[in-house]
Amino acid sequence: MKFKCVENKANPFSLDHYTDEQKAVFKKRDETKKRAEEFFKAMYAQSTAWVIVASVMVTYHNIYTDWAETFEQAWNALGYEITTDIVYREVNGLPAKSRKEEVKA
Repeated sequence: MKFKCVENKANPFSLDHYTDEQKAVFKKRDETKKRAEEFFKAMYAQSTAWVIVASVMVTYHNIYTDWAETFEQAWNALGYEITTDIVYREVNGLPAKSRKEEVKA
């Protein structure tokens, strides 16, 4: 098996091309997601906590077509009915709603 040489190429995973403001937003988002994961991990398993946090963030993006700056922003904007449905579906092993169902709700 041969590997291609990647010398002299820019790292596509580097954060160097982001501004300081964008990096601050990423850091803030990551910190709030970690706090949310710890909260849900105390009640459920680690894998369940990851899925709940990810589902909230993705559902916010699917409905509002923009990413939330914090987990709390996404949680509060989605409201009681949607967030309860996300947690209920994950805890009981049910499939997540499709994107079309989310946007209709």
